[in-house]
Amino acid sequence: GLASGPAIEKRWGMPATRLGMDHPAWALEALYLSYALVNLICALSPQKLILGGGVMRQTQLFPLIWQKVPQLLAGYVRNPLILEYIDQYIVPPGLGSEAGVLGAVALAMQALQHK
Repeated sequence: GLASGPAIEKRWGMPATRLGMDHPAWALEALYLSYALVNLICALSPQKLILGGGVMRQTQLFPLIWQKVPQLLAGYVRNPLILEYIDQYIVPPGLGSEAGVLGAVALAMQALQHK
């Protein structure tokens, strides 16, 4: 909820799409998202983190997150993928904004095959 479009609009008084790329909102959003990712990394040790949705269309967030996550991990996790190739570890969806719809179709097709 902290990094959602409605939360951004409520906090800053305007939709995220009207905030400039250098607006302070993005550093704060990157921090919120980075805290969430660090918790996921420590709890679940995922092989990859894929961030999509409306807020993540703000491409300036990825470099901010790539910088912040290793800082917040503070050496606790020493996975080379995270430390050296973070731009391949935390990524946007390969299918862009169509990922959700196409994923739902794939799940439906899979469910039909197992009937």
